[in-house]
This record gives sequence, structure tokens and C-alpha cells, in this order.
Amino acid sequence: MIQLLDYAVALQKHRNFARAAKQLGVSQPTLTRAIQELEGHFGSKLFDRTTHGVFPTAIGKIVLDGAYRISGCVEDLHLQVRSFQSMQRAELKLGIGPVVAQTWMPDAVVSLLHNHPAIDVHISTQEWSELVPSLFSNKIEIAIGEIIPDICKHKEVTVLQFPARPIRFFCRRGHPLTQIENPTMSEIGEYPMASTKLPLRASEHFGGTRALGKLSANGLYFEPRISCQTFDVCLRIISSSDNIGIAPLSQLSRLPADAGYEVVPLDVPSLRTNAGIMRLRDRTLTPSAEAFISQALASEEAYHSLPQEAGRKPRARTRG
Repeated sequence: MIQLLDYAVALQKHRNFARAAKQLGVSQPTLTRAIQELEGHFGSKLFDRTTHGVFPTAIGKIVLDGAYRISGCVEDLHLQVRSFQSMQRAELKLGIGPVVAQTWMPDAVVSLLHNHPAIDVHISTQEWSELVPSLFSNKIEIAIGEIIPDICKHKEVTVLQFPARPIRFFCRRGHPLTQIENPTMSEIGEYPMASTKLPLRASEHFGGTRALGKLSANGLYFEPRISCQTFDVCLRIISSSDNIGIAPLSQLSRLPADAGYEVVPLDVPSLRTNAGIMRLRDRTLTPSAEAFISQALASEEAYHSLPQEAGRKPRARTRG
């Protein structure tokens, strides 16, 4: 129908079938049949064919007025689509786990907005267990955070996994652990932990260390003695108590040298991050989401590529 209306507009403009057909790039018989089809659709003659040219009838003028309005709407629609595709007007809804939100995520968003400043970005920081449900409910387009085993069971979810990054315990300077040269997991476990909720796999390393925390009632995650959503809150608690913390080594390496924190020198090889980008397999990503994934991969790599040295080694103490 839209094409037929375009033919009518061209005919009204040129008042001649031959000239209108040439502009449209079709044969004159094709244009004639198109106008006849349009007239049949409305059940009325739309153009008078005279020796002086082709002129719209009264009903033809009504149809042409509508054709111009429709043409304008279609053109506006094309402009909106092109604007969306070029990210001149778009939005991006992200669901982010607490650790990711407080490490490299801001860098990725800044890079995205530097290249595409017109994008509206909506960031929702969630517990990692809530990310996939938010995907299924269409609250977010992309989820980034801890990859829990249940995610692998969802065939509808596509996961782009990041490299595993080292995680380390840390404490305030002057903490009793800083007097031990090579503390064991048992010695670390004598102190309560202030941290975000940890995935179930963390419990593999914390067995028999009840002071750190405990498994949740539903058995889905490890709950530290002091559970807090943000790293800054944990830092303030750890800075003035014997609570210990746990964080990616790259995050700890960014603490100022005079911040008063030390990394506990216990490297558990299996204690690593397990994060990734998650999306629904059958959903076409928006251009802004595709652009963000590229920035996210680059920002995650850059964040963890800096030298990972934080704090000073604890002073040796003879056990006895």
C-alpha cells in the first residue's frame, strides 16, 4: 500500500504518467496498473486523465493528503531507526554484580559514552544470584557477574567468560595476621570476614573456619560474618577492626600505599574469580549492547593488566 501511495504522489507531482514512471524507475504500464489497483482499493477514481495532464479528483486529493502524512511518518520512522542503529538515540540496561561494579565496570561505561555520548545507560547493581532472573524478566539486556553453576543449565543463556583472576585475603596494617610470615587457611579463619556474599564454591576453601561466616540457610551462597554490598563499607570496617576482607588482587593493588591495608600472603590457586557476560541466546542485541560488550572486554583486560602488588608482606613471627 505504501508503495502505491508513493506512486500516486509522484503522479500528482509530474501530472504525467511517463514522467512519473521515469522518476520512479518503473515502466509506464507498471505505474498505470498501480494507480488502477489503488483506485480499486478505495473504490473510486483518484485521477482524471485529460489532454492537458493528469489531475487528482476530490477523493484523490483526500488520498494524496493522507499519502503525504504517511510518507512523512515513514521517513520519520526511518530516521529513528537510523538514529538508533548509529546510537544517536539509544538506551542500555545493565545488571552488574557487586564486585564487577566496583572494579572495571565504570571504566567500560566511560569508554562507551566517550564514543557514543547519546546513549542512556541504566545500571542496576544486583546480587549475582539475581542477574539471570533479571535477564529472563527483561529488566536488563546484559548481565555481568559471577557465573554460578545453575547458569550452565540454562540453554537460553549465552555466557562469555572472563579469564580467572586471583583473589586474596587482606587486613588492616597491624592486624595479628601481619605478624605471621606464611599464615594458613586455619589461622586466617580465626577472624571474622567483612565482604559481599560469596558464591557457594567459596565454601570449599572455608571449611572448618566458622569465624569467617557460614553457608546461607538455603545453601546457595557463603555468608560472611559481616555481609555488605560495597567494597568501601568493607574497607571502613576492616580498617578499624580485626575483620578481614577478600577481593580480587587487582582491586587491592589500586588501594593507595598509605591506605593501611595489607594482603595476606596466602595464595590459594583455586581461589579465583569466575565472572562473565550473560545474555539471552534468542534475543538480538541492540547496537548499544554490542558496543558495550566490546568496551567491557577491553576494560576488564586493562584493569587486570596492571602490576598486581598490594600492601607489604607481613613480618615474620616464630610460632610457638
